[in-house]
Amino acid sequence: MDSSLNLYGTTEGGGCCGGVVYKLTPKSGGWKETILYAFQGGQSGNQPYAGVVMDKSGNLYGTTDGGGGPNGCGVIYKLAPAGKDKWKYSVLHTFGRVGDGCVPAGNLAIDGKGNLYGGTVLGGTKGYGVVFELTP
Repeated sequence: MDSSLNLYGTTEGGGCCGGVVYKLTPKSGGWKETILYAFQGGQSGNQPYAGVVMDKSGNLYGTTDGGGGPNGCGVIYKLAPAGKDKWKYSVLHTFGRVGDGCVPAGNLAIDGKGNLYGGTVLGGTKGYGVVFELTP
């Protein structure tokens, strides 16, 4: 939730190719939904199983369970405000399975410095997943 009481979230399905990131804005008698990004699949990732976290500047961060590199292990992404109801999507990290994990699970955590933390259910040296830190 931001300071204007807007709520942010994701859907694993819908959109073009595997999920969306949306904003819900309170309005009289309900909510107004705005799609911030529709996942395209491939290198940009798809199926955002977990929600998003927001940093102090209003940037949103999340993960996808699919897409990314050739292993389809998912990505860590950033959505940055780029004007009225416009957002810029970028991939911060593509999971590759062995060293850095595969299929991130659960919401990211963010600290006061903007570092992101999370875990994967597969990959790593024994194949049982990893816990990671990413400094954007």
